Amino acid sequence: MSDVFWESQEDEEPEVSELRYRRPWWVTAGALLDLLLLLVVVPVGVLSLIPFVFLVYVFFAQVLVWVSPLLLLLNIAIFWWSFRRKQAATTALAALGIAFVTLAFVVVRLWQAPVVVLGLTLGG
Repeated sequence: MSDVFWESQEDEEPEVSELRYRRPWWVTAGALLDLLLLLVVVPVGVLSLIPFVFLVYVFFAQVLVWVSPLLLLLNIAIFWWSFRRKQAATTALAALGIAFVTLAFVVVRLWQAPVVVLGLTLGG
């Protein structure tokens, strides 16, 4: 082996470990909320293939749309925090949280139900 290869690696500073970052409480709470959403959305989405069970998914989508501004702001903040610290799992959960809220808007619009965000009805 060449000594040049090993010397160039020794000059670099070691990467900062994920364990050195202290995770804020809001990131942990948001990640747990996103994990809970994942554990609820996937089974409900699979069960929605059964004809009348789809109504449960529409109701759940309306609940997600109702709290969507809070979920979006929290997930954007978590995504920004975890992406900068190279924490892949938390970044992926935040991206899934944003995707679930977007999917909820699509389901509510396709069902032609009223879009209610924090108690305010949008678009007639």
